Amino acid sequence: MKTKTHFTYTYDPGSLRINIFEFGQLRGGFVGQAAEREFSRLLESGAEINITDMTDDIRKAKVRRLRAIWIKQGIDQYRDSILSQYGVSSTADLSIESLNELIDQYTNKAPATDHVRRQRSIILDLLTKLGIYKNNGDWERVNAYLMQPRIAGKLIYQMNSDELNACAKRLRAILLKKDPVEREIERQSILN
Repeated sequence: MKTKTHFTYTYDPGSLRINIFEFGQLRGGFVGQAAEREFSRLLESGAEINITDMTDDIRKAKVRRLRAIWIKQGIDQYRDSILSQYGVSSTADLSIESLNELIDQYTNKAPATDHVRRQRSIILDLLTKLGIYKNNGDWERVNAYLMQPRIAGKLIYQMNSDELNACAKRLRAILLKKDPVEREIERQSILN
C-alpha cells in the first residue's frame, strides 16, 4: 500500500525564502525569484503554507558561520576590533547585510597580484625590524599587532594595495621614533 506524503511549507516574504517540510522534516527550499514563483504555484494548488519571518533565524545562522570562520582562522579574539568598524559591540547586533559582507571578506581570498605580494613582503620586513615577526610561524603576534586599529585594523591578507601602503607608512614612522642611534641605523636600512 502506497502512503501519501504530507508536505507543508513556510514562506518568508522579507527574505524571499520558502522551506519545504515532509512530515515535519526540512527537505529543501527555494530562495529569491524561484521562491516567489514556487509560492505562487503553491497558492494556486491549495498547499498548506505558513507565512513566517525567518530573518532572525537566518541572521543567527550567519552569526554562527562568521564566528566559526573567525575561530578557524584564529582571529576570533580580535572581533571587538573588527566589530568597532561597524559601530557595534556584538556580532548579534550586526545586520544581515553586514554579516554577509564580513563572511565574504573573511572567506573570499582573491589571489594576490605580484604588486600586493611585494607590499606584503615589505610589511613583514618592517614587522621583523620591529621585532614583531621573528620567524615564519609567528602569525599570532603579527595578526595581534596588525589588528590594532591604530596599525591597520585588518589582517595582512585583507588589506588592499592602498591599505598596505598606509600600513607600511605607519610602521616606518614607528621605526623612526626609536632611540636616536637605532633610528639612524634603521633609517639607513629602510632607505636601502
